[in-house]
Amino acid sequence: MIKPLYYIALISVLLISCKAAKSVKDTGATTPLSTTEIITTHQSKKLTISTLKAAPSISLKTADNEEKYTASLRIKKDKKIWLSIGKMGIPGAKLLITPTKVQYYNKIDHTYFDGDYAIINSWLGTDLNFTQLQAVLIGESMFTLEPTQYDSEVLNDGYLLKPEMQNPLIEHYITINPCNFKLKTQEISQPKELRIFTVDYYSYQNVSEQLVPLLINMTMVENTSETQIDITYRNVSLNQELRFPFKIPSNYKEIQIEK
Repeated sequence: MIKPLYYIALISVLLISCKAAKSVKDTGATTPLSTTEIITTHQSKKLTISTLKAAPSISLKTADNEEKYTASLRIKKDKKIWLSIGKMGIPGAKLLITPTKVQYYNKIDHTYFDGDYAIINSWLGTDLNFTQLQAVLIGESMFTLEPTQYDSEVLNDGYLLKPEMQNPLIEHYITINPCNFKLKTQEISQPKELRIFTVDYYSYQNVSEQLVPLLINMTMVENTSETQIDITYRNVSLNQELRFPFKIPSNYKEIQIEK
């Protein structure tokens, strides 16, 4: 049986090229605005990209342990997410995600997986499709924001958006940064399952005149168990031609993952 926390870390970094990119921090100043003004301004700040390449550093924390990883991340917008992850300079695994398929292979134990996209939802503890997973990684909302379908509230540290009609099984909330109108926090909760998936965007960096995440924290809570993943995006480049090399070795053993 594979270790689920390892793959939670793997997928989550999937939960930016200025060599001296400066972080863009929250000023905390919140001016009262209408829901339409908040959402319209936020949407005007969305990334305009065809590709993204980054070298994230990752810290995975549980109540009992902390692990650090290095990775290489490549995204072809709306097409594929590619990740190579390792530890202390030793290659660990490669992963390729498309809107319909998940593939990975582990160089340490010579195993591979090639199959259902729903496995990502099992790892993260919530139902995310490809578009939502991509949005998490590039600092955009997991949900389509229609002003007529959301209520807003002015907080000291941002603008809170929540659906006028929440799904009782899966609720979600979004907070917009009042400084740059980028995402500050997005959260999905499943009250009956006692699950909460939260993504905090602590700061952004200016890359090619666009704001991309710099520091991200992902928190997954289920009952009394909590996992935190801190991600720092480094060496980011946008809109370059990228390769996505991926081939499962023929001598690797296929593994089955319980859903």
